[in-house]
Amino acid sequence: MNSRTLAFLCIFLMASPGLIAIGSANETTSGRVEVVPQFGSGFDETIIADASDDLSIPRDLEFHPGSNRNDELWIVNRATDSISIIHNTGTENQWSENRQDAFANHFMEEVSAISFGAYNSEFDYQFGTAQESRNTYNGQASPNNFMGPTLWPSSLSHLAVEHQGDDSLLGSHIDMQHESPNGMGIAHDSGNAFWYFDGYYSDLVYYDFQADHDTGEDDHSDGIVRRYSDIVLTRWADTSSHMVLDKGSGILYISDTGANRVLWVNTDDTSVSSTNIYNDNSRLEPLEEYSEVTGMEWGVLATGFSRPSGIALDDDTLFISQNGNGKISAYDLSSNGKSATEIKTVQTSANSIMGLEIGPSGKMYYVDAGLDEVIRIDPFPDADEDGIRDSLDNCPNIANSDQENHDSDLEGDSCDSDDDNDGILDDLDMCRLGLTGWTSSSSTDYDGDGCDDTSEDIDDDGDTIEDFFDDCKLGELNWLSGLITDHDSDGCQDSSEDMDDDADGICDADTIQTGCIKGWPELDRCPLGRIGFISNQYTDKDHDGCEDSEEDTDDDDDGHEDLVDICPETKGTAIYGLGVGCPDFDGDGWADLEDMFISEPTQWNDTDGDSYGD
Repeated sequence: MNSRTLAFLCIFLMASPGLIAIGSANETTSGRVEVVPQFGSGFDETIIADASDDLSIPRDLEFHPGSNRNDELWIVNRATDSISIIHNTGTENQWSENRQDAFANHFMEEVSAISFGAYNSEFDYQFGTAQESRNTYNGQASPNNFMGPTLWPSSLSHLAVEHQGDDSLLGSHIDMQHESPNGMGIAHDSGNAFWYFDGYYSDLVYYDFQADHDTGEDDHSDGIVRRYSDIVLTRWADTSSHMVLDKGSGILYISDTGANRVLWVNTDDTSVSSTNIYNDNSRLEPLEEYSEVTGMEWGVLATGFSRPSGIALDDDTLFISQNGNGKISAYDLSSNGKSATEIKTVQTSANSIMGLEIGPSGKMYYVDAGLDEVIRIDPFPDADEDGIRDSLDNCPNIANSDQENHDSDLEGDSCDSDDDNDGILDDLDMCRLGLTGWTSSSSTDYDGDGCDDTSEDIDDDGDTIEDFFDDCKLGELNWLSGLITDHDSDGCQDSSEDMDDDADGICDADTIQTGCIKGWPELDRCPLGRIGFISNQYTDKDHDGCEDSEEDTDDDDDGHEDLVDICPETKGTAIYGLGVGCPDFDGDGWADLEDMFISEPTQWNDTDGDSYGD
């Protein structure tokens, strides 16, 4: 097993010897990609066999169906009319052998395809081959069209062992029919019956060998041949047109190479008409039946290919290789198998891709006839299915096909707990994708919110008051400004930082701080007053921090409410007469403005005007 590497993203080269790597994926809304298991989110291509295994224009391949031999990969070689068998395929102890029958220049001349068939107790699983030849014995004779499918034993004690020119028998083949020159593809149906791409007459043909004639014999008279003339096939010379039968649904899929399309045929359709054409010139041997069948249900599955060649089926997924461009397309088949939706098309490195095969482990193999190679597609590990191989994925377990990595560290943003690497976890970071190249600390990020105070954070202490309006920009932490905590919304917490909660210029208590003065009596009697009010001689005559027009009911603070105070703007102690609340010099309770003896506290009235108090 040899290997080489070419790595592609769109189509670019990357040095990493050993594999051919090709990546391509369609992203879904979840960040994952729509994945075909055989392609993965991208893949490496590993050379399994090459010319050192005697590959010479390989055109098709198939794993042996035997449970004890399913690690054997059988490859047909057009240039040598032979089969290369890879044993222990893909393992460290892989080895190969080449089997070429002594009479292969007829029975396997210009071989184009292989299809394993039924088990036989003597011959193990039998297999059929298609030959793209008109029977020239490799150019030793003129073409005579005596050509068609051949039936072979897979028993290694028979194949290319028996009758190899040492007697009168014709090699190790066990049967052959001769009504289809230029055979381009073959698919097993049941028993010893096969479907065949007749490239000369452009028909789909059904061959049933019935009982084999044993190795090297030549009695073909029990053969049944039915030509389905409604289904017109187009050969593209030197490019195999492979076929595969879904034995569960009875739908046969055909790479119609020359028409750049893939067909489906309902082989279970019984509403057909049959005509005996035994005397037709295309019959070149005695047969039990030779007929033309019409009315078979069929249709076009997909078009627009570039020389479709290889074809393989895995459950409801149909794979088609395109010889013209080296691509492989995967299609999701409908429940009845008669329509399909393209899932994905990938580009391979193939020079001339032909046969496809799904191996026992589910991996895809293909032959490259141009480079004499068999390639295995190895989807690269991609645990999160985001289209990025795990070894290159900055979040290998979380889908992130965009690979965004804000801080350019080893972890992508989708799995990085600190996207900007500032020391604050994303769940707590108010600037999750903030500036990089700095670390949060008490000097750079006062409130620890993950925003750099000098350039990102407009509220350094996190109290919801922007720094421009915050009188305590670097104030206490872990509180939020609100009507209860910060009455004047100045960013200073009322209970501990703000000495003037309502910002009226009067300190709440007898402690003086910048921006306020002591009130009367050394406190603000309205500490949570109306915002916007400033205490001065016009708005707060008694300097008690209460707005005269709205809050203060005793503007001169003389103990008499303004509603009864005759002198509301002048402090007074008068309680009698008409001057309640006015000045009373002698303290006799009568206002000076009506006290006839303002300095005599015992007299305040002189009714008879004799200058002596009453």
